[in-house]
Amino acid sequence: MKKIALFVLFTMIAISCKNNSSYDNSNWVEEIACDGYCDGTYCAEIDYYYDKTGTQSTYTLKVEIEDNELVKIYWPNGGWLDSSHYNPPDISDGYASFESYEGIEYTIDIIGDGDDCYYDGSAQSEDDFIDEENDKICPQCGGQKSISDKYCEDCTDEIENTCSRCGAFQYYVYGGLCDNCQEEQNSEDDF
Repeated sequence: MKKIALFVLFTMIAISCKNNSSYDNSNWVEEIACDGYCDGTYCAEIDYYYDKTGTQSTYTLKVEIEDNELVKIYWPNGGWLDSSHYNPPDISDGYASFESYEGIEYTIDIIGDGDDCYYDGSAQSEDDFIDEENDKICPQCGGQKSISDKYCEDCTDEIENTCSRCGAFQYYVYGGLCDNCQEEQNSEDDF
């Protein structure tokens, strides 16, 4: 009975190997030797989110892996993000998620070999992204504003409608004097 079981087992293995004859054994050996992703560059889809402004972007970029850790993200402008910007996460399963020291959340998904990939030339570096996004933050209250405006709508409204003398709120003051202060000013000018 043992001989029959062994015969069946070896026959199944042989058939399985024959069915998978197109499989390149050198790749299999390399995968086992690397135990995840081998050291090198890869193509990755990168999502990042900046919670201060709620802005999210997705790019395809080149990344570098060493010892199954994501150690570098290359930007098309020649710059990169590395361990001086974040703690390198484990990416042995082809996926990683982390937050940079600047507070930007990244999600990385390896999609191919680093040499066989089309990279987004329009991808902004983290510094560019932060600078652009900081232009959307109101310097007075920290709320969101339009890039073209100096302040958000609430702060602009407050600035434009606050009396420069007493600090009272009145519509259409535009940094000038409220009605009460204007009356006081007029009576002082009359003397």
